[in-house]
Amino acid sequence: MKNTFLALMLAPLCGALAPAATLFNFNASPLNTTTGDPLPTTVAIDYAELVTEDEFGDPLVTPYFDVDATAGPVTASNPLLAGYGNPIDGDAMDALLSPVMFSFGVPLDITGFSAVLDDSTFGTPAFFGTAIEFYNSADGLIGSIPIDQGVALLNATDAGPFTGVSKIVFSSGAFYDNVQFTGVIPEPSSMVLGSLGALGLMLRRRR
Repeated sequence: MKNTFLALMLAPLCGALAPAATLFNFNASPLNTTTGDPLPTTVAIDYAELVTEDEFGDPLVTPYFDVDATAGPVTASNPLLAGYGNPIDGDAMDALLSPVMFSFGVPLDITGFSAVLDDSTFGTPAFFGTAIEFYNSADGLIGSIPIDQGVALLNATDAGPFTGVSKIVFSSGAFYDNVQFTGVIPEPSSMVLGSLGALGLMLRRRR
């Protein structure tokens, strides 16, 4: 009976620590529809702009990405129709003219990330940006993954970890598909802390 009780208490904890995988394939509407394990928080997908000045027109010491209020919703389409090579896996996220930003309602710890770029081999002009970038809630750069549009169907992959991610910014000039997060847990991991607290309290009472 005691072992059964401990197993039930540890089940949520083990589930929280187990590697998870969340996949955005952009083949369904809305774009934040996922397959695999669900994200533990909300996600917004928007076209973004780099804010370089404050409300008075003075340059910011640290520019940051924000939602581009003048842009419409982010779209997904077949890269072939835009002359960017064969489809990656059906429709793909269109970031040709503007960077795209994933914003999370609760910061995440990501222990693995991958995204596939289009089949164009056009190369990546520097003004489009040459990386997928990860930012925390203070708009501090946590890490980045280099991208190269000269490589057909480049798989931009990094094992991380990226801790406390609030935003992911995908550089413009490309289509992106099959964006996947692995090992995603809330930051802080309230599920783990709650399970440990409950387990400790129950063990103390049993003594």
